[in-house]
Amino acid sequence: MPAFLAKYLSQLVVAGLLFAAGGLLAFAAIHEVNGMVKDARKTAISERDALWKGKIAEANAAKEAAVSAQLRAVMLAGEQIRAAETEAQTKLKEMERANAALPGGAACGLGPERVRILPR
Repeated sequence: MPAFLAKYLSQLVVAGLLFAAGGLLAFAAIHEVNGMVKDARKTAISERDALWKGKIAEANAAKEAAVSAQLRAVMLAGEQIRAAETEAQTKLKEMERANAALPGGAACGLGPERVRILPR
């Protein structure tokens, strides 16, 4: 009887060992696949972050360019306004000098000489 049991038990032991080895190989394969998935995930996350950092940098550069363009436009408009004010002040002083040089500066009302210096 022990020979009979040994004959069938040896086949069961070999089958069990093969089953255990298959389980270990399956566990190792699953562990390796999980590692590959984690690596792929980290790579995808870093690529996505790099893409969005680049887009944010581009948007910030465009915003800075727009702000500096607006600042230049404001400065140019301010210079133009100051130049127009200076010109108006100069013209006013010239008109006052021309008015004072006319005869009868103390007269009341507008004479023909004074009407000629008015802007048209």
